[in-house]
Amino acid sequence: MATRGPPCLIARALNRTISMSYSLRAAGVALALTAAPASFAATAELDLASPVQADELVSAILSENHGLAAAEQALEAARRRILPAGALPDPRINAHLAPNTLDGFTGPGGVDRNASGIISLSQDLPWPGTLALRAMVAEQKTVVAAQSRSALKLRLAALARIGYARWAYVHEALEINRQNAALVEELRRVAESRYAAGLAEQQDVLQAEVRLAQLRRERLALDRLRSDILSETNALLGKPATAPLDAPGVLPAPTALPAPQALQSRAVDRHPRLKQLDARLAAAQAGVSLAEKAYYPDLRFSVGYNGLRPAPEARLTVGASINLPFGQAKRDETLGAAQATVGQLGAQKTDQQYLLISQVQQAYDAGVEALESIAVFETDLIPRSRESLGAARSLYGSGGGDFADIVLAEQALLGARLDLARTRADYFIAIAQLQRWTASPLPVSNNSSRVSQ
Repeated sequence: MATRGPPCLIARALNRTISMSYSLRAAGVALALTAAPASFAATAELDLASPVQADELVSAILSENHGLAAAEQALEAARRRILPAGALPDPRINAHLAPNTLDGFTGPGGVDRNASGIISLSQDLPWPGTLALRAMVAEQKTVVAAQSRSALKLRLAALARIGYARWAYVHEALEINRQNAALVEELRRVAESRYAAGLAEQQDVLQAEVRLAQLRRERLALDRLRSDILSETNALLGKPATAPLDAPGVLPAPTALPAPQALQSRAVDRHPRLKQLDARLAAAQAGVSLAEKAYYPDLRFSVGYNGLRPAPEARLTVGASINLPFGQAKRDETLGAAQATVGQLGAQKTDQQYLLISQVQQAYDAGVEALESIAVFETDLIPRSRESLGAARSLYGSGGGDFADIVLAEQALLGARLDLARTRADYFIAIAQLQRWTASPLPVSNNSSRVSQ
């Protein structure tokens, strides 16, 4: 019998498997700081004695990630700067000694006196309202740090869920590969028996052996992807790249998504990226007020004792001084810079709102596409592909048909099952991205399902 193109189809199937591996890997790499939602905030150790679940992986990463620990310290540092920012400058003690009096001297009227000098205590008082504005700036910087931490929590939770989806995909793909290898091995034995009985050509056996070799090559690519996902996940957990991680549980069955307008509204209202910009904008507006205070003098009050004065009643002194706010040009420039910063942050916030809405829409579209594709795979492509393979096997077993038809049908079923596994992972990735951009959990079905066996 003549071969009708299976080697080309085999290569195409291998390329598709490898490209799916890389696309899922890229999805994890592409995702690059008030508190995060409660569902993201728990901490737990991974239980490697049972299949790891997505929420367990999220909790473990939020508990162990060193980048999040650094963000916590940055927030603590910001909190501790509030009190110093609004506090008065330290009082200042000034002391002056007359060196020629160190050995004593004769005062007025011939009275012998000890060494003498001047001592005073002074306190600087910034213009009224300045300290409150400085404290306000420090408080807003604390809000910025808190929102940075929250954004990082959302990012890590999304990376954990994306990693989990990829982890589930690669395990499903390896199982599908194993099942297809068992199927092709069975077909190879049938082809050998038919060839030995003179009922088939040697080409049938060779085609089965080529297909087995291709499946082994695909398994190598999947093993490499599994290793990459493991090392990336362990990096988030702060563990060595090859530390063990148990096999995943089953991805939840997909459910309908909320309307995109509702998701976009959530994102604009809740996302810490925008709250961070709000805090930076408030700090910048306080900076404008501080720049305006610079046009007014600061005050200094002092009290002292001047031991050099002869009359005792003249030795106690009190005083006040101010700086002279000359240099109008430099103050104008400082104020202009502060006002420009306010304008810059306002524009950035508008830009971030549109970007956030775009990210929500893209994740929503990806989720809808995956949801609809899953239905097509489960209700049409996989059942039809299985029927086609069964018919080709029956025909070949009865002495008719072409072995290449079996290989072609097997490849079609393999491709459909792998595509379904990838699409289910894509849906879970889209949910993870929506949870990140909306800063809120989305309802997930309690039912789970694997790719049809």
